[in-house]
Amino acid sequence: ERPLWRDSLADRAYVPSAPLTLTTAQAAAWQAIRAAQQPGAAPRPILLHGVTGSGKTEIYLYAMAEALAQGRQAIYCVPEIALTPQTIRRVAERFPGQVAVVHGSLSSGERYDTWRRARAGELAVIVGTRSALFTPLPDVGLIVLDEEHDHSYKHTPPLNPPFYHARTVAEEMMRLTGGLLLCGSATPAVETFYRAQRGEMQLLQLPGRIGGHRRGRAAPGDGEEARLLPLPPVAMVDMREELKQGHRSIFSRALQQALAGVLARQEQAILFLNRRGQATYVFCRDCGYVATCRRCDMPLTYHREGAALRCHHCGSTQPAPEVCPDCASRRVKYFGAGTQQVEEALRALFPPVRCLRWDADTADAPAKHEALLAQFSAHEADVLIGTQMIAKGLDVPLVTLVGVVNADPGLALPDFRAGERVFQVLTQVAGRAGRGGPGGQVILQTYQPEHPCLVAAAGHDYAAFYSREIAARRALGYPPFRRLARLLIQHTHPVQAQREAEEAAGLLQARLHLPAAGDSALIGPAPCFFTRVDRHYRWQVLLRSPDPLPLLRDLPLRPGWTLDIDPLEVL
Repeated sequence: ERPLWRDSLADRAYVPSAPLTLTTAQAAAWQAIRAAQQPGAAPRPILLHGVTGSGKTEIYLYAMAEALAQGRQAIYCVPEIALTPQTIRRVAERFPGQVAVVHGSLSSGERYDTWRRARAGELAVIVGTRSALFTPLPDVGLIVLDEEHDHSYKHTPPLNPPFYHARTVAEEMMRLTGGLLLCGSATPAVETFYRAQRGEMQLLQLPGRIGGHRRGRAAPGDGEEARLLPLPPVAMVDMREELKQGHRSIFSRALQQALAGVLARQEQAILFLNRRGQATYVFCRDCGYVATCRRCDMPLTYHREGAALRCHHCGSTQPAPEVCPDCASRRVKYFGAGTQQVEEALRALFPPVRCLRWDADTADAPAKHEALLAQFSAHEADVLIGTQMIAKGLDVPLVTLVGVVNADPGLALPDFRAGERVFQVLTQVAGRAGRGGPGGQVILQTYQPEHPCLVAAAGHDYAAFYSREIAARRALGYPPFRRLARLLIQHTHPVQAQREAEEAAGLLQARLHLPAAGDSALIGPAPCFFTRVDRHYRWQVLLRSPDPLPLLRDLPLRPGWTLDIDPLEVL
């Protein structure tokens, strides 16, 4: 008898690959990382800030090989399951037979057997999402946190406890084991970059994009300049002017012309939209009725599959109305553009086009993510239409055009990180273009072309974004200059929710007179932006303090009260 491990990679065939040749900038970064990995180095965490396509992944692989050469293990974290197929392939080709994957969509048996193999020392590398950190490897010497800015790394309420941020956990793990935390991003979180500038992390930068899909494989002696490409130029289209000139299509004339060119040259394009579904909301043109969720009081989104209205907060569905339930009018209109509507408009403009839609409706399992990526990489489709899951990690050499259908969603949200999120996602999705020989371009459609975050994203200018953002945070006393704690109060009755929020604020207000309070202040109580979710009314109180923990210790929490330290959103 022999054990048969339940392994999600067991039926995959990976061709072993050799390390790629590093450019001068990569080699300099690698030497600094290698020095930090030496026994007894007591390294600071490292932030590898490199533009999209600068070769960060290859440096991760070099660092992992060094950890394995020292007899230690490595964990490679990615924020989303959608990013794992390409990552797993590159890691498994470099370290054949030594890699396992860990994420929330594994079966219980696969996860259990991976833990057994890891504990027994049979695995050297774990690739996965934030939960991969807790894999019981004997001696972890390196943790790579790719796309370290991504909010998916925070396990936050109302998910099941324990609540944690993967970056904080990884840093503490490496402090305890004497290993190295290597964070990487083209758009680092403001707090992370601030720490690097203060010297709490070592900052390494890769300012150049490496050209060609086979980047780094050139023979020694080839000029490095021949392998560098500029970042794709970004053209902003003012959709207000398009409307003034009578052009009412989802696609501006510039984007239509660019798409026609891509199809004529048999290249590929990505169309990015920050929402899914067929329409943003459904309303009656006679009485103004808007279809809302009975549990959340928020507009429902129409989805063509099944002709259903879905709530993207609680997941409930209901049939799409043919007549208005308030006035019985048949003038029910579906307003706004979703991924399905973009697909329909694209097929109407270019009937022969082959397109794929990649969003939470078409890819609800890792196997579907991998199948869509394989189809697009094999040029079985000309255009990929998708939401945030296509904004990072994709490396397809024939993509010469990225069209951002609407850059504005998210800019006006009442959250101090709203602009940061928009800048990050737009910069990341723009980086999908021009990663191969033909080069590329980005067309960004917006109704606010003067917005500083959009201007910085169009210029691939992280420095300009960071300079403006850190100044605003300093003036307002927001992180990283003070910490936040969010007390979320939820109740099925609106009056009781408000009453308990006021009670919670009173408890905290009384503690602001303690010596430990320092320069602390309360924001609220106030109803949340998403006022009702899954039949629960939501209020919040924010504590802004140099150190909120002494003020929160022994705070009596009622049922329905949730405390989130260092929240990533306050909606």
